Amino acid sequence: MKRKTFYFSFFIVHLSFLFASCSGLFETQSSYYSTEDNHTLDSAADTVYSVIGILSKVQSIADRTVLMGELRADLVCDNAYTASDLREIVANDVTAANAYVDYRDFYAVINNCNYYLAKADTTVRVAGMKVILKEYAVVKAIRAWTYMQLALIYGEVPFYTQPILKFTDADKEYPKYDLARICDYFIADLLPLTEIEQPSYGPISGVDSRKFFFPVKLVLADLYLWQQDYSHAAFYYADFLSDRKLTTGLVASRVSGINTSDEVTSFTSNWINAFVSPNVEEVITLIPMAQTRLEGVKSQLDNVFSSTDENDNRYQIAPSPYYEELVGAQDYAYSVNERTLKHLSCGDMRYFATYPTRFVPADRQPSSDDWKMDDEDIQTNAKFTSGHVYVYRAGTVWLRLAEALNAMGNYEDAFAILKRGGEVTTRGDSLLFEFTQTSVGTERYRGIHARGGGEVFRNSVYDFPDMSGDTLDVRVWTRERLMEYVEDRIVEEQALESAFEGQRFYTLMRIALRRNDPAYLADKVAHRSGTLQPADNVLYDRLSNPSNWYIKHD
Repeated sequence: MKRKTFYFSFFIVHLSFLFASCSGLFETQSSYYSTEDNHTLDSAADTVYSVIGILSKVQSIADRTVLMGELRADLVCDNAYTASDLREIVANDVTAANAYVDYRDFYAVINNCNYYLAKADTTVRVAGMKVILKEYAVVKAIRAWTYMQLALIYGEVPFYTQPILKFTDADKEYPKYDLARICDYFIADLLPLTEIEQPSYGPISGVDSRKFFFPVKLVLADLYLWQQDYSHAAFYYADFLSDRKLTTGLVASRVSGINTSDEVTSFTSNWINAFVSPNVEEVITLIPMAQTRLEGVKSQLDNVFSSTDENDNRYQIAPSPYYEELVGAQDYAYSVNERTLKHLSCGDMRYFATYPTRFVPADRQPSSDDWKMDDEDIQTNAKFTSGHVYVYRAGTVWLRLAEALNAMGNYEDAFAILKRGGEVTTRGDSLLFEFTQTSVGTERYRGIHARGGGEVFRNSVYDFPDMSGDTLDVRVWTRERLMEYVEDRIVEEQALESAFEGQRFYTLMRIALRRNDPAYLADKVAHRSGTLQPADNVLYDRLSNPSNWYIKHD
């Protein structure tokens, strides 16, 4: 406990030579002092302390990136206890008085990054090695990711890449960059840094410090994906997965027992362990948060999504009826043995790993033997168990790779990532996939859908359209229809895999932009209450205009 307190307070104090604050937009509350304009970061100690100081600034935007990426979408809904600021976000109608309109915390990160990049001496060598280069690449990736979040939330935003060290500079007019210009700038900025290894400071507060950093290849791939340059996006996602030897099937949540009536009696989940013990291979990047307010910046996401002592068991955001409908619609394939496969109506097991006390068989009313809550007002979302905020996981990176592959027209490989599972290697600019080929398969090569859908590689219900023979079905499945079919499955899988992690609204944005169809996003969000329920016409009309996808800021 003492070590954790030390970690979340020391580095902010240590950076007291940095700039204090500016007025107006760039009142960043940065630690940089303008009197230290000539300070140079030319030692390994300086640069390590500075990077950790920047990460402490990232903590202040962590919750907001999740809330803005999740609450505006279709997988959640508000309730009687939802705070007014959060309720406005859910309604996609944020007023100027909303606390989340203020984006100065993002610029605190950016200004600290700009200062570091302007002052770091990357030529310094120790034992022949450029000791500062790793941190330099890390800071560039943090800055690019932060600007990307700004553009996704606020649309056009002020753009600057030099540190603001004088009050007069804070009052200048800076050019406005939208997401397209931000992607162009930072793709060029990051490309020379893709082969630089990330630093490691050993475990900090029990977490591998390498997981605090944003891999250049993944940030670059995200930028390419938003730019709709799918071949480059696919390459850098795959190259990263290949470097780390991350396959699709390292974790799963699955039924472990059924009774004679094919009702689930037990299930197991290794998948949720990533959110409990973040040192597992599945976790790539997280924003480390303090466990209590006394120790530093604590995430409030648990108080938003779960019943806690702090919120008097009054959680503010719940799973939407549409999300629960999607979960229940999944066909779970239960392997009795190598020759016998049963189809269960329990739905996707990842939901029940996320809400472990809420399991009730989908096909009947609960009985006294079912797992259920003693109090229906109690909700525990296990994704917030560790208290940290997750940015990249292996499962979500594989799904973005599938999205990029499908948009390139490689829909069979994209669907194989979901159903069959495998690994990828890069050779030059080529991607080489190895997928499960047998009906038995291996644990290591299960597809992403198997994380909650059971023996998916044996399940004929969850399959690619039958393209064999000269049938009517074959003739109507054009290339465009196949791509749309697989894209729909990927979008569903992204919901099942990453609900509540702050990615859903942006997934819907990308698909709507790719299809040149704003109504795609609007219709999804307007049907939060379920596909068979009337659409929320106010939400539909509002979100049919892409300018309303962003938070207005004066």
